[in-house]
Amino acid sequence: MIWKKLIFLLTTVFPEAFSFRSRKNSMLKSIVFSSQDDTVDKELLHKQLKAYWMCRGSTTTIPTRFNMCPQTFDGWGCWEATPGGTVANIPCSSITNTHNTNNATWWCTPKHQWAKKAGKYLGDYSACSMKIVTDKHADTLARILHQMAYLEESPYASTAVKHIFETCVNDVLMRSQPKELYCHGVFDGWGCWNITKAGEVAFQPCPSFVPGFSPDRLAYKFCQKDGSWFQHPVTNKTWSNYTTCVDREDLKFRQRINNLYIGGYSVSVVALILSLIIFFYFKSLRCTRVTIHKNLFISFVVNNIMWIIWYIEVVQRPQVVLENGPACQVLHVIVRYFLVCNYLWMFCEGLYLHTLLVVAFVAEKKIMTWFYVLGWGTPMILIIVYTAVRSYQSRDTNFCWIEDSHYEWILSGPVCISMLLNFVFLINIVRVLVTKLRAVNSTDSHQIRKAVRATLILIPLLGLHYFVTPFRPEPRSPGEAVYEPISAIVTSFQGLSVAILFCFFNGEVMNILRRFVRQHLNVYHFDTPVQL
Repeated sequence: MIWKKLIFLLTTVFPEAFSFRSRKNSMLKSIVFSSQDDTVDKELLHKQLKAYWMCRGSTTTIPTRFNMCPQTFDGWGCWEATPGGTVANIPCSSITNTHNTNNATWWCTPKHQWAKKAGKYLGDYSACSMKIVTDKHADTLARILHQMAYLEESPYASTAVKHIFETCVNDVLMRSQPKELYCHGVFDGWGCWNITKAGEVAFQPCPSFVPGFSPDRLAYKFCQKDGSWFQHPVTNKTWSNYTTCVDREDLKFRQRINNLYIGGYSVSVVALILSLIIFFYFKSLRCTRVTIHKNLFISFVVNNIMWIIWYIEVVQRPQVVLENGPACQVLHVIVRYFLVCNYLWMFCEGLYLHTLLVVAFVAEKKIMTWFYVLGWGTPMILIIVYTAVRSYQSRDTNFCWIEDSHYEWILSGPVCISMLLNFVFLINIVRVLVTKLRAVNSTDSHQIRKAVRATLILIPLLGLHYFVTPFRPEPRSPGEAVYEPISAIVTSFQGLSVAILFCFFNGEVMNILRRFVRQHLNVYHFDTPVQL
């Protein structure tokens, strides 16, 4: 959807929102044993980098003010926060030895600082059969870990990013780094930047895996004259300029579309709430048909409000998406739940109308019980399954779940089936209406027009507009400029159209409102004193 692209476009236009926060606790200190050889064990290095990210994802930071040594990764093992004056124990690292059942230890001094070994912050692995590494290997690992400390997301979370990162390690980061008048090779989370001479600008194609980016454009990174990469003045962090990957006109277009969604949903909410007030206020409108209308309208109201909150508080706030907090993930689940409720209550509407025309006798109290289960209960089961399955896959839990998951079919499958059945109901309803008109040998064109109007009214009610524009044009294609506004209008104003057709333009409702207005006008004129 268009709002997904807007998220990533806003992220790059406002770089301060994309700055990676460094962890205050030290996730690396110093690297292990060494020899005088000048080689780097490539396979071991990749295992250590993966172990580092596993450590970052599994440990909990506890501030040192609680007299504890901070969590850390020393190149081999992941050490959790430990109280001062105690010895921490972890199993011997599985990086090089998966069969050793002994433990490594590390003394946390009473000053809540990890003890040094041979001048380095390192656990005691004497009970472990550890592999000897070179000084160069240790230095390379320390340098790469220092760079990755500023990354917010693991480079192993995405297949595309993982490939770029591992290639960067092999081809750039493992190479000997110049000491002066050159900027070191670096991986910034999206791209790999080669060693660059001071005062020059490095260029590379924009990442193709970021929605809204064009691989035909070039991102760049400036190496300053002192041999350090340019830092953004707002974040004071090393910064790569990906704003050139974004088409500003395309960004403005997508912002307009999102504003159209917000405006349409807002108007629909107002109309639906007024309709609900009318339905609940007038007792003469209480019947099974109106009860189904009420539930449908309630699902519309909550669904539209949730979408408004989503567009304002998530889509237009890149930092919220990057932080990926539990609140925005819960909001995603709520939006999906009421969206499914919306379509299943549409199905209940179609099923009830079909039942009235086809079945001679309908037990309305009993059928309403089934409708409640179908309209509110079934979506709850579906959303629980969807949430459980999706949360199990870490790749589907990034960026507030804003990307489509492979498990969307858990929700979209039943929705599509319900809409297909509604389409069948619509055809059969028209067939029954035409048959009844012919049975009484009526040629009154007015009755035919009423049947046609009833059919047309069912279209927005049953959500059949969903099938009108099923194919989304390619991004930035000429058809997208036409498709997206139409899609936004049809989707966001659906609640308004339902409220108009089944409340404000309903003959029974209009008659009740006329009597209500006349009654109050008569009371007003009766109470007004006559001027002599």
